[in-house]
Parts: sequence; structure tokens; C-alpha cells
Amino acid sequence: MEDQRKAKKQLIEELISLRQQLAKWNAAPTPSCPHHSTDEPQHSSALLPKPHAYLWEGEFKSLVENSPDAIIRFDKDLRFLYANKVALKVMRIPLASCLGKTVSELKFPRKYYKLWKSQVETIFQTKQQAKFEAEFTSSKEHHFYYHARLVPEFSIDGSVVSVLCTLRNIDELKKTELELRASEFRNHKLLSSLPDFLFYLTNEGVYLDYHVTNPDLLYKPHNSRIGKHLTEVLPSKQAQQFMSEIKCAIKTGKIKSIEYQLPINDTICSMEARIMTYDKSSVLVIVRDITELKHLRQELTRLDQLNLVGEMAATIGHEVRNPMTSVRGFLQFLSYKEECHNFKNYFQLMIEELDRANSIISDFLSLAKNKQVKLEMQNLNTIIKTIAPLLQSNAIISNKSLHLDLNLIPDLPLDSKEIRQLLLNLVYNALDAMPPHRNITIKSFMEKGQVILAVQDEGTGIPPELIEKLGTPFFTTKEKGTGLGLAVCYRIVARHKATIEIDTCSQGTTFFIKFNQ
Repeated sequence: MEDQRKAKKQLIEELISLRQQLAKWNAAPTPSCPHHSTDEPQHSSALLPKPHAYLWEGEFKSLVENSPDAIIRFDKDLRFLYANKVALKVMRIPLASCLGKTVSELKFPRKYYKLWKSQVETIFQTKQQAKFEAEFTSSKEHHFYYHARLVPEFSIDGSVVSVLCTLRNIDELKKTELELRASEFRNHKLLSSLPDFLFYLTNEGVYLDYHVTNPDLLYKPHNSRIGKHLTEVLPSKQAQQFMSEIKCAIKTGKIKSIEYQLPINDTICSMEARIMTYDKSSVLVIVRDITELKHLRQELTRLDQLNLVGEMAATIGHEVRNPMTSVRGFLQFLSYKEECHNFKNYFQLMIEELDRANSIISDFLSLAKNKQVKLEMQNLNTIIKTIAPLLQSNAIISNKSLHLDLNLIPDLPLDSKEIRQLLLNLVYNALDAMPPHRNITIKSFMEKGQVILAVQDEGTGIPPELIEKLGTPFFTTKEKGTGLGLAVCYRIVARHKATIEIDTCSQGTTFFIKFNQ
């Protein structure tokens, strides 16, 4: 491409130089001939031969006629003064029909006339060369793109008398350019659709270039990276991780992966980076946000654990409950015997422990994946109001209060027993998490087409390292807890095809259960 441009420039310069020399010779006076006798007739200088003029004219004409470019000379009125063979071939008109006529007289489309008239008039006014690109369609629908260079031609007094135009067919070049732009557009679309971040670094960890689909997920603003080192952009620990894996990737020639966490927009995001060598002096780093993926993995692991516990409970629950029921019945019977009156407190304690064991078995059974639920269209507010007196009494006993903030919501397919169990577990956990004289708020409202149930406490919040473990069977921070309360809540929510989200801080925690309509 560069060679073509150079050749074109050189050809044009040669044409201009030849034309200027020819003009000088035509304007020069006829040399005197001292050996001629005075009685010889005097000839006009216009009729006398000029040294080498015909030779140069012939070479110039041959050069122009055999040029691969179309060459045309116009006057100020856009009249054809000259057109070489290529120009005539392109316009599909003979020389006799072309010379002396204007562009408009030759019935060319008006858009071509306006374009060229504007360009030629500008040349006559400015006396400066000009160039532009345009498209042309001949009378026989032959379409192509061309590059035009317009050079002013001057008279002896310095005024512009004509414009010499050189037009080169750049159709193939234009098609290649359009294909390249289309390819760039496709690549841009492809990159924009990728969720990954692409970073191009030197082997020493300096940013050379990058592509980011969502700048909001960057640790630092995206306009502050080029030319900076990893240690200037990332926290020290993560930067060291990167540098270690970059060295390893360069040494082994293999793709290296690392997982790390970054605080972004007040949220701890999990990221995965794949590092690969790009060339001898640089590496390519592909980064993906895997926060949601890790959450789904944890959720899957937790559900698997719930399923296992539930299946075990369903298998052994019946066998364990039968003897427990018998033992409880006999203890109750003996506690009313006169001779056992002195041991009544012991009997009562044993009965309470058996009831507690039975309650734990019930929790186990609630974890079963295949537990049948009876879904009926009903209003969540109705269920909340029904169980509110029991919840309020428990709050009063522990010197705390319960407040309801219920808004208008549509009916949902719910299992009322399971929703009551869900509320009991969440409220009891909230009561345990708060000191006296604090308040629990149960809310219901609509948000983004979902029905939201929120249970908010005024405790001290949940430590970040424990958030991911919530809902895991047997995980508890209570001395006498079984670690099944929240696990049961998660299972109930899953059976209702809802989701749980947690918002916690030092002023309290809110559990959001989001039901789809």
C-alpha cells in the first residue's frame, strides 16, 4: 500500500515537472542565429522550432497517455480540455464527444457536477492543490471508488488557467478498508459481549493496554492504568500474586490461573485471572468476576448437604420417633404415680428433653428434598398476622419488641405451615442476636415485580467470614444451637422457589425473602 502511494506521488511530481518545463520552453524567445544573412526572411518566433520542445512534448504525452490513472484537464467552467485514454474508458465516452464540453453538458449526474465544481472553484480561488475520495458510477452502472488529486496550472502572470486532475481507482483498496472496518466492528462487538476483562502487560507487570466491558467492576478507575505497574493499581497482596504467576507462566509457557478477592463498590468480589504469554516481552491476562459463580457453588454444596441430612432423617426419623413416643408416654404415666411423686421434677426434665429431641427430628425431616408441600393461593400478610401474637409474646418475655410494617401485596402460592416455621426460625434467631430493649421489624412490600418478606433486627450484625456459612447444616454460633434453624429456612425458601438475601452491618441484620409472582 505504501509503495503504491509513493509511486503515485512520484508520477504526479514527474508530470508536473515535465509540464512546467514544457511551458517554459514554449514561452522562451527564439534564439538568434548570427550566421544568417540579413536579407533572409524573418520568421515569427511562434513558427520557429524550439530546441527539444517536440521531443519533450512527445515524452510527456506518452507518459500521460500510458498512465494507469485517469488524467483530465478542466478550465474554470469545468470544461474538458484534455482526457487521457483511461479517463475516456472510465467515462465510456469518445474523445470527440468530450473535449470542449462541460461536465453538465455531458449529462453526468448532478451530484458529480456539484462535487467537482466545488473542488475546481476552490482551486481557482486558493491556487492550492487539493485531494479527496469519492465514488463514481458510469452510464453503464460501472461503480467504483477513486482518489482524486487536483493541481492548479498557472499562466505567466501567475493566475490559474486550468486544473490538472489525476484520478486513481481505489476500489480494491476501499473494499479492503470496508472489510477491515466490518471486521473491527465484529471484533468490537465480540469483545463487548464478553464478561471478561483483558489486560495486556509487560513481563515486568506494566500495563500496556486493556479492554473492559464493565468499568464499575475495576478496583481503580480504568483511565489510570496505562504505563503503571501492578503494584500501583492493585493491593500489595494481589499484585504479588500476579507477579509470581506471571513469572511462572513465562518460565513454563503454560496458562496459569489464580483466584483472589478485591473490595469493589463496598462489596468483596471474587475474581479469577488466567495468565498466558503473548510474545517474548509481554503477557495477556484474562480476568473474570466469579463472585456469583462461587455463591452458586456454595449454594449447591449447601443444598447437597441439606439433601443428605434430609434423606437420612426421613429414613431413620420414623424408627426413632416410635420408641421415643413410648418412653415419653410411660414417663408421663409414672409422673402421676403417688410413689413417684418425689421424682416428678426428674420426669418432667426427661419429658422436655424427649420433646427437644423430637423437635430436632422434625427439623431434620424439614430438610428432606422430597418433602411434600401444600401450596395454596393466599396472602403472606394474613400468615404474618396469624402468627404475630406468638412472636410478640416471645419478644415480650425476652424484654424486646416486635413491629409489623405490612404493605399491600398480591396473593402467592404458599404453604402456610412452612411459612409460619420460616417466620418462627428467623424471629427466634433475631431475638437471640439482640440485647434487651431492642426491636424486630417484619416487613412485606413489592419491589421489581417480586413480593418481599423482610425480618430486620437491631443486633450487632454478622461477621463477613460467617455470611457464606449461613444455612449450612449443623453450623451454629449458639451454645445450645443445633445449626438446623437457618438450614430449614433455606430449604423452605427453596421449596417455594424463592431466594434469600442478607444485608448486615454493625447496626443490625435484615433477611430478605424474595418471592416471584
